[in-house]
This record gives sequence, C-alpha cells and structure tokens, in this order.
Amino acid sequence: MGNFKSLKKPLLSREVQLAIKQSILDERFKPGEKLPSERELVEQFQVSRVTVREALRNLQSIGMIAIRRGVKAGAYVAEPNADQITESLLNLMSLGRIDYSHLIDARLYIEPRAAEIAAKYRTQEDIRRLRAVLEQAEQMVDRSRKEARLLNVSFHCEVAKITANPIIIFITESITQSYSALIIEKTHTKVGRPAIQQFITGHRAILEAIIKQNSAEAYEKTRRHLLETYVTYSRVAPDECAQDIDQRIKQDYAL
Repeated sequence: MGNFKSLKKPLLSREVQLAIKQSILDERFKPGEKLPSERELVEQFQVSRVTVREALRNLQSIGMIAIRRGVKAGAYVAEPNADQITESLLNLMSLGRIDYSHLIDARLYIEPRAAEIAAKYRTQEDIRRLRAVLEQAEQMVDRSRKEARLLNVSFHCEVAKITANPIIIFITESITQSYSALIIEKTHTKVGRPAIQQFITGHRAILEAIIKQNSAEAYEKTRRHLLETYVTYSRVAPDECAQDIDQRIKQDYAL
C-alpha cells in the first residue's frame, strides 16, 4: 500500500498576500487608496510584522500595490498599468531572447488594427490629444532629438487608448516602451533630424486618416509607417534585427 506525501502548510505571508489581493480585486480598496498600516494588518491577521512586510513586498513585485516613504508613507493600491509586461519584455531583451525585429513584428499585428478602430470611434478630444503629442514632438526636435523621438512614439499609445480595450492599450504601451528603450537609446547618435521629421510626418498621415474616419486608410498608413520605420532602423542598427524575423518581414511585406 502506497504512502501519501506530507502536506505542508502554506507560508503565512502567502495567505496574507492572497487575502489583501482579494480585497483589492473585490474593490474593498480601490486604486490610489491606502491600505491599513503594518501595525493594523499585524493585529487584523494576527501574524508577525515580518510576515506582513513580506506579503506587501510580494504584492508590490506583481504591481498590485505601491509602497511609499516619507510624509505619506504606507502601502497604496496601484493604478493598473503595463509596467509588469514592460519589465518582462525588457528582461527578455537583456537575455537576448527578443530584439527590435520581434517587437516591430508584434506591432504589425496590433497597431494597424488599433488605428482602424480609432478612426471609426475617435472623438474631438482624441483628435486634440493626438495633435498635441505630435506638436510637442516637433517642438522638441531641435532641443533634444532623443526626447522628440520618445514623445513621437507615444503617439501609438494614444491611438491605442481610443480602442478602450485595456488589453490592446497595455500591450501597445509595453511593446512601445520596450521598443523605445531598446532602439532609441542605441541609435540616438545615428538618426538625424530629417529621419525624425519623417517619423512625425508618418504619424501626421495616420492622424489625418483618423480625423477623416477612414478606417482602411488608417490601417494602411499605420502598417506602411511601421515598415518604413523598420527599414530605417534595420539600416542604422542591423545587429538589433533577428535574421529569421528580418527575412520574414521583408518577404511578407515585399520590402
């Protein structure tokens, strides 16, 4: 007759973590609200301060809470954001598992469709916001090309917001932020003013299609802009492109 394996009681910190997490998911504590103090949590859970601190650290590591120091010290429920996805992508880049060609390939799946939807449902406030991004980018070109490029690339995040789909928004923000961290930093001395202006002009063409509510044109303008951007960067930073993905992109889109 076989023996059963012993069952180990879960760590108390894990139980505390799950309880607090569930209270956040149940909206007993909403984004921006402060959780009870460490002392109060110790009393409520009847556990040690070390256990509570470990639970809070774990919740912070998964982006559920933010721990602040100073006058307003304490644990606060975090606003939902794409930071955890971005961090994972950056880690994969650091490990050499993904590079710029992977990121642009993913963007080609997502961003043309987002622009298509944006053209259909945009509001006047959306148009104002998109224009403002491009105007700020143009004003920044002569002061800081790097900052101008970072501002300019955020245009795609603003387009994604019009879809009102948190998944599309978070994925677009994560990929775009990762792309920016990777390629803009490595090419800030290689991409001059004409190329930056061309990137901004490409976004203006997308914006015009969105303003006209021409979904098909918004889709195609976005697709073409991403491919033109890819060609530019593949020339100035060829080492950032995985050969198999690079060949597939160029073959599929006849570049």
